[in-house]
Amino acid sequence: MRTDDCPLSIALKPLRGKWEPLIIKYLSMNGSSGYNEIYNSMENITPKALTEALRSLSEDGIINKNFVSKKPIRVIYSLTEKGKAMMAPLDAIESLNGKAEKTK
Repeated sequence: MRTDDCPLSIALKPLRGKWEPLIIKYLSMNGSSGYNEIYNSMENITPKALTEALRSLSEDGIINKNFVSKKPIRVIYSLTEKGKAMMAPLDAIESLNGKAEKTK
């Protein structure tokens, strides 16, 4: 099976990095947020990593990038409907960790 044609590979593409799922979770819990709000909430993320993750999520249609002012430029990020739909699978994956720890 070719991975670039696999529906599962296509569905998981937006979650390819360490930070993308965390950004999606943050936006689902906090709603629309600016870059600095997201940056300050993510422990150990670099500005470059955050910028790249936000760019890829935007390109994949997971988040909206709305410019709300021109000078200084203020960008607000929010989940699209596609991004909101990703929360159920992410929550299910997150709950597996809790169940695994309870069985130890």
